[in-house]
Amino acid sequence: MNNEQHHPEHAQEAFLDALFEESPINIAALLRACADGELNERQCERLKQVIADQPEAPVQHDFEQALRGCCGRVMHKPACPKALRERVGAIAAASSVGSPQPVQNEQYAQGTDAAGAYTTDRSFWARSPVMGIAAALMLSFAGVLIWQSTNFASNAVTPRAGMTMEQASYTENVGRFVLKEHDRCCIDAAAQAKLIKHDINSAINYFSEVFGSPVHMPDMTQAQGRIEFFGGGDCAVPSTSRSGHLRFDALDDVGNTIPLSLFISPNPGILPLEEGVTYRLGSKACEEAGASLYVWVSDGIQYLLVSEATDSDCAKVRGLMNAPEALSQI
Repeated sequence: MNNEQHHPEHAQEAFLDALFEESPINIAALLRACADGELNERQCERLKQVIADQPEAPVQHDFEQALRGCCGRVMHKPACPKALRERVGAIAAASSVGSPQPVQNEQYAQGTDAAGAYTTDRSFWARSPVMGIAAALMLSFAGVLIWQSTNFASNAVTPRAGMTMEQASYTENVGRFVLKEHDRCCIDAAAQAKLIKHDINSAINYFSEVFGSPVHMPDMTQAQGRIEFFGGGDCAVPSTSRSGHLRFDALDDVGNTIPLSLFISPNPGILPLEEGVTYRLGSKACEEAGASLYVWVSDGIQYLLVSEATDSDCAKVRGLMNAPEALSQI
């Protein structure tokens, strides 16, 4: 048994030395090895000299590194099932059998077995670029499908008793929208840009004219000291052609501020609403944010109230906003 068989790393060195014979196949293999970080400092210097007159080589090197990084992320991304990763790995491992690395000089033939043992432990991307690209694409595609299915499942709407799918979807869509706009307009800069009507009477007249029906708002004189009007402006509540957003701040018994948003529009007629009744809407988005969502209709106008009031203050806040006292649930 010769010395190289006792030292596989010597065989690897000999194998890589053989690859430095300048041929396109060998240069490509060396670039892949460099991208994998498998060349030592001396070999890297030799490679730089070899590719000095090949301007396309650095581009190929960068591509190899980018490909490995992409594949690494895909293979370890949580959305990629373990079974799929293992299957791709098995396919790649099988594809490498019978695809030995090229050896240009017979004097290094004795070292190829040891070098092959070394490369068996390497990532299969380095041995088979075509398989690497195909597997990366397959894993990426699978990850997208899994992400889409997971996202769809998390946003799936289950109608409550007595509701249609359209009504359930409308409730969730509206809940997400009004909560987002409420939160956004609790920031002064966003509120000042959107809520440009700062006089309550001006806002009432404007929306009554736009909607063609009277809009009922809190009597700010009677509610003085208990509620403050911040401003109002045009909005785009889902399933409405025109709508408005009005921001208020209510005060609880000890003077704490309770942010409120009232969204108004002609009644789209999707929810089964009766006049004289305030309905609490079961919006998942609002519930998760700790806000309550109420809806009622009056003279053909639909009112959606986003309230951050506690349960003990909710009734008082609804009263301040002229919501009907009768309460129901949708």
